[in-house]
Amino acid sequence: MSALYQRFLKVLEKWPADKSKVGRDLGEQIRKQVTNLSNPAALTAEVTAQITKQIDSIERLANNTYGRKYKRVYDSTATGLSAQQCNQVLSSEFLQYLNEDSKKKK
Repeated sequence: MSALYQRFLKVLEKWPADKSKVGRDLGEQIRKQVTNLSNPAALTAEVTAQITKQIDSIERLANNTYGRKYKRVYDSTATGLSAQQCNQVLSSEFLQYLNEDSKKKK
């Protein structure tokens, strides 16, 4: 079981948690999955297979496998914003600002 744990740790090194999206960050959710590996009694063959599939998928994301395989032709997004602008718009601070603004209008 330590092999699965080691693979999770390697993925976590590549996938830092984004502090601007507390509670909504994928890196944070991945770290919570490590707790599933801490109870060896609950790890049946079926659960181990499922965790292995999850780790495989997360490794492909962290290594940008398909991003390298299928290069993007354009740098634009559906919204017309850059990647940095999208990151700012999705931050917790901006969402909090929008909630406060909508409360003021009511």
